Amino acid sequence: MKIKEVRCEVYLREAPVLVGRGLPPPTGKVPFPILRIITDDGIEGFAFDVRNVTEPTVSAIKREIINRDPFDREWIWQRLWYFMHGRNDGPFFLGTLSAVDIALWDIAGKALGLPVYKLLGAYRDKIRIYASSHDWPSVQEYVDEAVSCKQQGVIAYKIHPYWSIGDKDIELCRAVRKAVGDDMKLMFDPVGCYSREEALRVGKVLEELNFFWFEEPIPDYDIEGLVKLKEKLSVPICAPEMAPMGIFNIPEYIKHQATDIVRCDTRFTGGITPCKKIADMCDAFGLRCEFHTFSHSGGGVPNLHTECAVKNCEFHEISWPEKRYGLKEYPELDGEGYIHVPQKPGLGIEIDWEVLGKPVASY
Repeated sequence: MKIKEVRCEVYLREAPVLVGRGLPPPTGKVPFPILRIITDDGIEGFAFDVRNVTEPTVSAIKREIINRDPFDREWIWQRLWYFMHGRNDGPFFLGTLSAVDIALWDIAGKALGLPVYKLLGAYRDKIRIYASSHDWPSVQEYVDEAVSCKQQGVIAYKIHPYWSIGDKDIELCRAVRKAVGDDMKLMFDPVGCYSREEALRVGKVLEELNFFWFEEPIPDYDIEGLVKLKEKLSVPICAPEMAPMGIFNIPEYIKHQATDIVRCDTRFTGGITPCKKIADMCDAFGLRCEFHTFSHSGGGVPNLHTECAVKNCEFHEISWPEKRYGLKEYPELDGEGYIHVPQKPGLGIEIDWEVLGKPVASY
């Protein structure tokens, strides 16, 4: 079996409803790209919610992987990484590399008749979810959302604060904890907006309120600041989400004991291949690895397969309400707080081409 074709198709969809920090939400139609890798025997691998895939990157990928065996995933990953960072003269980004790797795993599963998580070494077939908030402009909207999640069987809720101002965020955290009680796990993610001093002040309140983790309290690049913050707080720190070198940055955070929980995402950490390695590396050091999945639900499926192949991941993240578009069916939410990994071969997703319509671009 050989790779015959690589193609990115760009569709249009209605802009999702987003609320965020005073910024106007997108309106009208927004791009919805899908990367397709096709073998000479007709097996197709797909990657949803792809990032940084442009016509020049697709042309460069074709030159490197056409006529390669799609099972040569490690060679292909290392080759594309070499062009992206080793030589630093190729039009590659981690988002592009992620899409290629995900599509190749989809092909492997379809060729062997197994879901991807089985190929990775299955640990379970379902995992708990946590609901991830939007940035609501009032405390009451967060409270209402968190209570609604709890009523639907979701056991954990993560707050993205609208303000990222210490006093207002503390008020928000206290209100949500009071509303949902002590038995719901709560996480807090200010997306790296705090100074070291403000992160420590808010973190002390999160300790008092028994929050499950404090995510990206300060910018990920401030490793020294994370070390100092972790030394002074008992609430677990969760980082880094946006390490620019992906798997090659993570050892620095582990070596310096800069985080309690390591963060990654198959969509922009380089794909399934490095995320499985990251999770295994964390496991060897006794750390949890939690995956970022705040995206279209189809885009989160590669994370779900990887999460179900490792033991040191506790949750699958879902934006709330769940964004659904472009698939004929979606991973099952069972009403008891679990999401079930698809059991069909490959990623186990079937694209609804009729809903997508005709692509506006293909390269």
